[in-house]
Amino acid sequence: MNLPGHVQNGVVVLDGGVSLPEGAAVTVSPLSGPVLRVSPVRKPVQLPLVKTGRPGSVHLTNDRIAEILDAQDVESLKSQGNPPS
Repeated sequence: MNLPGHVQNGVVVLDGGVSLPEGAAVTVSPLSGPVLRVSPVRKPVQLPLVKTGRPGSVHLTNDRIAEILDAQDVESLKSQGNPPS
């Protein structure tokens, strides 16, 4: 038996009001591959410049880079006369 459906907010929803009993074993096979959206223009990544007296002295994790970028955004808004919300 094949039941049509779609993914909504990360959950498979069966179309046409069809329901299965709780705990029913199912197999899900996508009808097509995932849709990948790629920008036609390639831009270089700009990483934050962290000035220290000793190269390699700052441990940059993804979270730390995000904090630095957020701080730069706030400073940029302040210099433009737009206070952060």
